[in-house]
Amino acid sequence: MGGRRVPVRILASAAAVTMAAGVAGCGGSSGSDGAGARSGTQVVTSVSGEKATIPIRIDRIAEQFPAHTVTDLMLGVGDRLVAIPQNVKTIPFLRKVYPRIANVPELFASGGKVNMEELLKLDPDVVSTIDGGNTLIPFQHAGLPAVNMSFDNFGQLAPSIELAGTVYGGDATARAKAYVDYVNGKAEMVRKRLAGLPDAEKPSVVHISSYPPLVVDGGSSLIDDWITIAGGRDAAKSVPGTHVTVSVEQLLQWNPDVLIIQTPGGDQGLVAAAAQSVVDKLAKSPGWADLKAVKGNRVYFNPQGLYPWDRFGPEEALQIQWAAQALHPGLFTDLDMRAETRGFYKKFFNYEPTEADLDLILQVKDK
Repeated sequence: MGGRRVPVRILASAAAVTMAAGVAGCGGSSGSDGAGARSGTQVVTSVSGEKATIPIRIDRIAEQFPAHTVTDLMLGVGDRLVAIPQNVKTIPFLRKVYPRIANVPELFASGGKVNMEELLKLDPDVVSTIDGGNTLIPFQHAGLPAVNMSFDNFGQLAPSIELAGTVYGGDATARAKAYVDYVNGKAEMVRKRLAGLPDAEKPSVVHISSYPPLVVDGGSSLIDDWITIAGGRDAAKSVPGTHVTVSVEQLLQWNPDVLIIQTPGGDQGLVAAAAQSVVDKLAKSPGWADLKAVKGNRVYFNPQGLYPWDRFGPEEALQIQWAAQALHPGLFTDLDMRAETRGFYKKFFNYEPTEADLDLILQVKDK
């Protein structure tokens, strides 16, 4: 692989080290030893629990995890991206909000596979990885600082954003706090509205990622979390994990009250497409028309903005609001998702969506 250039680092201040210890990810605390402080590094603890020594100053970021690209933009470090995952730049709204994304090299393929030779040439200060554990090993062997800033469930969302703020430093820390305040406030609002809702009033839900083959998301997943937060019952709970292939016959057996269809792309190694394309194909399957969700006109297209709202990014704060209103419209009559969406992107991405943008994001079928 060749040697790694060691850039000159600024000295770490005691204040910076103390800040890192206070807000790094869940499952452990961050700290810094004396040698690290003298050499301009800090030790952070990832969401998955691994400790990593990284530079205090981060100027060059390699992003392995697709959804985390949106976190980078939200925290104001988009111009520091030197490598991103394949197909992230195919999402239309992302290209519009951040046109420079078209010029960032795609060095990570589906599943996080990396062109290490080219990555070493770009000399990133940190690699934001798709997971912890063994995922970190190739970067560690190559001498590249690597941190898992992704998250697996809704409870890890806020700590993961705080961790990213610590890793990137500067204004990113304050931006992360502002986001955490927002998402925690919205989650509390949704929970209070739905408090005491009897199980009999919670619709059964299946979340479909793509078709064909039929890929769903089930139990022990972020998707299962937001379905529950939004006042639903995950009909696919017995099938644990994300991106699980099942038969159409299994979907017919579940026979959910509600179907939520993801817009393909971004996290699946697929070019961004339309949720309607998934439904058009599924509609040809025997038994589709007999599903309770279809007969009840409760097939919803999940919004997609900078990334699919339903998956592993800061737009999850909008997802829980949208899903709660979709499942329980009578309890959220005062929630204007167009206004909420417009305000979110203006506040956190310094971009005010047009009416056409909102139609695209919210998957408006007919207007």
